[in-house]
Amino acid sequence: MNREVKNSGIEWIGEIPYSWQIKSVKNEFTRKQSQSSNLENNILTLARSGVKVRDISTGEGQIASDYSKYNYVTPGDLLLNPMDLVSGDNCNISNIYGVISPAYFNLGVKNHANPYFFNYYFKMQYWVGSFFAHGKGVSFENRWTLNYETLRNFPILFPPLNEQQKIVKFLDDKLSSIKSLTEQTNQSINELKKYKQSLITEAVTKGLDPNVEMKDSGIDWIGDIPKHWNIKKIKYTTSTIDTKKDFVKEDIYIGLENVLSYEGRINDYGKLVTDSKEKYFEKGNILYSKLRPYLAKAFIADITGGCSGEFIVFESFKGNKRYLLYWLISQLFTDFINATSYGAKMPRSSWDYIKETSIPRPPKHEENEIVSYLDDKSSQINKLIENKTKVIKELETYKKSLIYEYVTGKKEV
Repeated sequence: MNREVKNSGIEWIGEIPYSWQIKSVKNEFTRKQSQSSNLENNILTLARSGVKVRDISTGEGQIASDYSKYNYVTPGDLLLNPMDLVSGDNCNISNIYGVISPAYFNLGVKNHANPYFFNYYFKMQYWVGSFFAHGKGVSFENRWTLNYETLRNFPILFPPLNEQQKIVKFLDDKLSSIKSLTEQTNQSINELKKYKQSLITEAVTKGLDPNVEMKDSGIDWIGDIPKHWNIKKIKYTTSTIDTKKDFVKEDIYIGLENVLSYEGRINDYGKLVTDSKEKYFEKGNILYSKLRPYLAKAFIADITGGCSGEFIVFESFKGNKRYLLYWLISQLFTDFINATSYGAKMPRSSWDYIKETSIPRPPKHEENEIVSYLDDKSSQINKLIENKTKVIKELETYKKSLIYEYVTGKKEV
């Protein structure tokens, strides 16, 4: 950078362009707290993807008993969430009229500030932990809050207005390209996941021989199966355990959050935070979540431990356990079980119903061939997904570095 620079006085920022100023939030922003009962039905919510109109008719999330105390929002207002300082990126510009909870900070810019520049600037503060460092609260993460007086005196970099506008245009263009690449990569990942599911469904219902003679399975949602296959109810091919045992703090514990949807594996093993009596499973058992069956969460345990009572624990299976696992995470089985679940907000499937469900059973050698085929194909597809997921993370890192470099003056437009 050829520009003359000076020390910003902010340790983690360092030098800034000489023409830039250091100000406080209070110098360039006003906190807007006016209330408007005329827009009570236009309730806004602040999300990472933007400021949106909230549909309160769904009953989801926290519902206020009185919206008359909500603050009026106009296009161009900069909204910040002072309550979540951990996950980051909790600010956005509103492009719509409405009202929002007074728990959020609604900032209106004064004459010489571009709100979109400071939207980028404040996002960076979340990412680098500056807001978190100035937070207070009784709980380190969930109640770690930035109070307004602290924000009001928070230092901000202030380039000349024409530079703010140039930086905003540059970042908007760059981030638009990054967003497009991210969306394309996500679409590719979703297509790979669908392809993997189609392979699983085809293999567990039709087998691997495309020329095999077929017959009607007698089950509408399964359709035709190879002529030499059988149909058996799950209860005749499995046994389950529903035993609780005493566990101590730090023992292995599996909650639903530890299991990946449609993957047949876990992301990690959890641990108990206190001594307790929990449902028990052993190494080699298959765990299948009956809560929200549309998530298709199941895996084969490679260790012994405790688990949520929402899991059905299959102790044994008359055949290759991975064949049953592929059935449990197949889209075909998932859609069928989900359609028979009960409960609106937290639907559950019932073991009494699942055990009566029939699935195709090939001969043992063929079952092993199907498992080997699906293991190999899944491994290949998972590797492609892993690489594409890495690309998305790299794009996100690149996006954050761009914002940091330009809103701190390290690079010039």
